[in-house]
Amino acid sequence: MGRLDFNTEGLLLLTNDGALARHLELPATGWLRRYRVRAHGRVTQADLDRLKEGIEIDGARYGPVEASLDTLQGGNIWITMALREGKNREVRRILEHLGLQVNRLIRVSYGPFQLLDLKPGQAEPIKRRVLADQLGDTIAAELGLDRPDLVEARSGRRNTPRKGRSSDGGDKD
Repeated sequence: MGRLDFNTEGLLLLTNDGALARHLELPATGWLRRYRVRAHGRVTQADLDRLKEGIEIDGARYGPVEASLDTLQGGNIWITMALREGKNREVRRILEHLGLQVNRLIRVSYGPFQLLDLKPGQAEPIKRRVLADQLGDTIAAELGLDRPDLVEARSGRRNTPRKGRSSDGGDKD
């Protein structure tokens, strides 16, 4: 879920179940997306703290963002950011608004799923029951995750979401 643009890397959840994919991408789902960002320029923690209230940039409203200044490295800084919306290029736009130029962006988690030590190109299956537990009984039932026979019959194969790492894809970060 959640496309990563060409210059972004990190965790992807893969599924062939369109209803599940749509549900997981919705901001209303409330799943936190966490990123590690390297950017050129300088910003203070106070500047980042103001993002907790959300921000409007060029008429677009972005919801609350948790951000912490991690380290300075030459002309670059490392920031950890967490957000729930996942709008197109949201991380880059917010940081550009603060005068930073993003030069590395890594999604390290999507909801309860984390990149941890997965290597580039590596995938790890997620059991249907684990996903159903994360979504809750009502949503799992609506999506057919509580009945493996329905999911397999509907598609002719198992719809097992996977998590992996990619450096290309769509145009979101």
